[in-house]
Amino acid sequence: MPSLSAKANTDFKAKYSKYLWVSLGLAIVIHAFLFALTPPITFEPYQLKEEGFELIDVPQEIEFIPPPEEIVMPQVNVEAADDDAGADLNLPETTFNDLSDMPPPPPAGDGADEGVFIAFDERPELIEFVTPEYPLIYREAGIEGTVRIKVLVGVDGSVLEAKVLSLDAAIEMQQAALQAALKCRFKPAKQRTMPVKAHAMIPFVFRLD
Repeated sequence: MPSLSAKANTDFKAKYSKYLWVSLGLAIVIHAFLFALTPPITFEPYQLKEEGFELIDVPQEIEFIPPPEEIVMPQVNVEAADDDAGADLNLPETTFNDLSDMPPPPPAGDGADEGVFIAFDERPELIEFVTPEYPLIYREAGIEGTVRIKVLVGVDGSVLEAKVLSLDAAIEMQQAALQAALKCRFKPAKQRTMPVKAHAMIPFVFRLD
């Protein structure tokens, strides 16, 4: 004898198609009823609402600050300069137009007057430059430098004295520059037509090629 659960399952399967069709019919009827009650939808184009703007003139209240009162400076009595002061001084008139009576330049000495400045019209001109010997130890180490030498040029164009001006190079570079400076030759300076002694400066650059 079959159980109750098996009998109920058999009855449900026998009536399954009936339940399905009844449910489907009810769903169609309900949707049709709701569709009939729904009002029709009409689409209208969007129109921009025109709104008016009213311009309001707002007065600006500007407060002007009055300028300060002018300050009157006190009057100071200044003593007038005496225009007659120095009127009794008689100064001779100086002129540089006539140079015919000027004394000739001093003769070139043996170097004793090297500390005295002698004016010249043409400065000395380097005509023979001697390249200094690059110290080997600094060349191998890649060390460069510049030495500026001040020289005293004689009336024959030879270098009478040499002195180091800059100290931004090694002492060996300075010595090599001094030896090369003494061997340089110049076109001597001239005062009018006479050769005179004059100082000049020679830069010696130690640079790796």
